[in-house]
Amino acid sequence: MTEWVNITIDGKSYSAPRGRYLLEVCEELGIYVPNFCYYYKLPPQAACRMCLVRIENIRKLQTACTVRVQDGMVVTTNSDEIIQARQGMVDFILANHPLDCPMCDKGGECELQYMSLTYGNLFGRYMETKEHRDEYQLSPFIWLDPQRCILCYRCIRVCDEWVGDHALGVLGRGAHSEIIGNKRDGTLECENCGNCVEVCPVGALTSANFRFRARPWDIEDTITTCTYCADGCQLKLSVRDGKVVRAWAKDMTGINMEFLCLKGRYGNEFVNSPDRMHAPLVRRDGRLEPASWDEAIGLVASRLKEITATHGAESIACLGSPRLTNEVLYVLNKFARDVIGTPWISHIAEHDWRPFFNMLTAPLATQNDIRSGKKTLLLIGGNPPEYNPLTAYSLRYAVRENGSRLIIVNARPLGRLPEESEFFHIRPGSEPALLLALLDESSLNAVADVTNLSVEQLGALRRALEESEDLVVVIGPEVSGAALEAAGALGARWATERRRVRLLPLMRFNNSLGALDMGLTGDLPAPEDIGAHIKALYLVGVDPIRTYGDRWREALARAEFIVVHELFMTETAEYAHVVLPAMSFAEIDGTFTNNAGQVQRVRRALESGGERRPDWVILRLVAKGMGVEMDVRGSAMAMLKDMAERVPGYEGITYEQIDAEGAVQTHRALVKEVPWDDLLDRLKAQVAALDRDRDMITEPPALGAGLFERGTLIEHVPLMARAFGWNGSRLKDEP
Repeated sequence: MTEWVNITIDGKSYSAPRGRYLLEVCEELGIYVPNFCYYYKLPPQAACRMCLVRIENIRKLQTACTVRVQDGMVVTTNSDEIIQARQGMVDFILANHPLDCPMCDKGGECELQYMSLTYGNLFGRYMETKEHRDEYQLSPFIWLDPQRCILCYRCIRVCDEWVGDHALGVLGRGAHSEIIGNKRDGTLECENCGNCVEVCPVGALTSANFRFRARPWDIEDTITTCTYCADGCQLKLSVRDGKVVRAWAKDMTGINMEFLCLKGRYGNEFVNSPDRMHAPLVRRDGRLEPASWDEAIGLVASRLKEITATHGAESIACLGSPRLTNEVLYVLNKFARDVIGTPWISHIAEHDWRPFFNMLTAPLATQNDIRSGKKTLLLIGGNPPEYNPLTAYSLRYAVRENGSRLIIVNARPLGRLPEESEFFHIRPGSEPALLLALLDESSLNAVADVTNLSVEQLGALRRALEESEDLVVVIGPEVSGAALEAAGALGARWATERRRVRLLPLMRFNNSLGALDMGLTGDLPAPEDIGAHIKALYLVGVDPIRTYGDRWREALARAEFIVVHELFMTETAEYAHVVLPAMSFAEIDGTFTNNAGQVQRVRRALESGGERRPDWVILRLVAKGMGVEMDVRGSAMAMLKDMAERVPGYEGITYEQIDAEGAVQTHRALVKEVPWDDLLDRLKAQVAALDRDRDMITEPPALGAGLFERGTLIEHVPLMARAFGWNGSRLKDEP
């Protein structure tokens, strides 16, 4: 229960929560107190001394960032004495700071620049020669100019608290202190997320991809949603002269607050790539050659009609990408079912999550659910720091800020998660047995043999859940089949009147859940069916060769007709008979649905070049060529209204609501009656088939296992290609 106290600030009375930092209270009340080293939700540092205030009955000026509010406190934030002290601090900071604002990359956004204009003297007091130190690259992504550093230590605290890398430190003392990296030569070995760059108040830390490219007044920012993992971070895309020049976090108001990972911050310039598809391609005499849109659409429509007439609609399969917007996937589903009439409509997925959602018995947990209040957090499998970085950030935040209890059950140790977490080290592949233990206490002896945990450890895990009043269970992709149904049923087993349960699946891609919601739920055709039963493939943004390997290469070679919508020429596109150039997420409007079921806006940040068109427009053109007018409204906003009328869980969601709330969670029907006997029988059969002889894994996953992974989009980002030494060859990994 929050206790409120009465305080006086600058002669006015206010109420404030006892124990809050005075600086935070002043900010919430709209009372400006200058500062450099303070940053929201970071431990106080009191390094810059700019937030000095006078507190009654205390002899010296106090730093507002470290003083906690008490009842009866009388504070003065603005007086001649305080202004003089702040001017002195600005003078100290500028004593060795280069006065090169016109050249500095931070010019126009620099907090020191603003503070100097507000509190600085007209002429500097210090005439001594400044101690020059050359700038250098901390990593392929980050540059450091030591002379510009004002030693606020924000970067160190962000790396420690937000990211868990502990990759930055301080060398030297006093005026000779210098920020350095964690390698012997002072450079960085870390996630390279760039959060340290974003919180730097001056131009000491800069991003390699944005240096010297634009001034704040030269760019236009657009708030959109990241196109990589399923956590769904919001970000701002900065555009200058029709090119994306940077991505940065939305100011503390998105679901990710101000956190971004490496891919979200540095992985968006594929939009600018000269390798983008510019015009339709049609296969003539065995070669793909440029064609007009009319020719390409006409050929696609006529061939699809021929194949339908000859082999039936079920001989055509439509596959979409989990990176596409909900609107595109919605239209693709209608195209497959209403225009072609095929039951083969699915998406390329890294994991089949359908059993989980078919047995869902508890609401999905949002990032705010994880971060708010003290609770028990159970992570089963997965590797959030690499594949769902925002979830990893939220787990760290929950432990640090709220004292939440984090329990990790995994086949290998995980780095960059709180040291205070409790780790249950299980045998690889034994996650189904662990879930059996959570659902059926009588199975503990059998489960102990499979998981390599003792009965006592399993009992302790169950007691931890029994003692919790607020439980969030995070499920990784190692859980499959009946075990995934069991994970969905955890709410029915553990939720009580005093215990709230929420679940979060660690899905892989930015719209994996949206693909399921939009009806792309069919089975993926088996490669051996291509050519035999499946004669034609309509592929929107997918590269099954890259995802699934050579079996699909052989399958595509057998197909009579292949249509591909793509941004780039992929290995799959090379087998196509028609390739249609599509627009990227930065060039269209729409929505994504993250792994918590939250719908967020995708906003057009720039105009597309060439003859590219939105995927949903292409689908409508093909349908029209086949003689069918699709029942699809003519804009992304109108399609969302259509979806709100027809897609379960999306009722009532509008652009206006999303704009007001940032993210709107869909409503999911929960299973009321779980067939426990059948579910437990199938789960026990799955456990009985597990390999009990697999060796234990003692090494944590390599840094960058997911974050540095090469994919169809990110390999076309020049900064990424240079950093990781990628050449033109393609690797088998992401779709």
